[in-house]
Amino acid sequence: MDNYGLYFQNLNNIKILAKKDPDLALKKLCKEFESLIWYEILKGLDKTTMKSGFFPETLEKKIFQDYLYQEVARLVSGRPNGLGDYLYKRLKESPYFKEKANLSDK
Repeated sequence: MDNYGLYFQNLNNIKILAKKDPDLALKKLCKEFESLIWYEILKGLDKTTMKSGFFPETLEKKIFQDYLYQEVARLVSGRPNGLGDYLYKRLKESPYFKEKANLSDK
């Protein structure tokens, strides 16, 4: 079960923010990307565990686990020296971002 609707909604908000403050938008986008990576890692780790069959695999359980992984991913992402921070620093130095930031200042 993949529920990326929340991420796409945030991406639309980031796109609107990018017109006003490109630096903040880039920072939020890197945090969202990091949370998406953590979400996929958590889903993959869940597949590696053995299932006992004591708790049946119901739709409700899958939905709850999906939301749990999304929230854990959001809490873990955005920390200093994490993947999102690393991406932000590298992308901010890129010529593409500098060009876009100069265009938004005019």
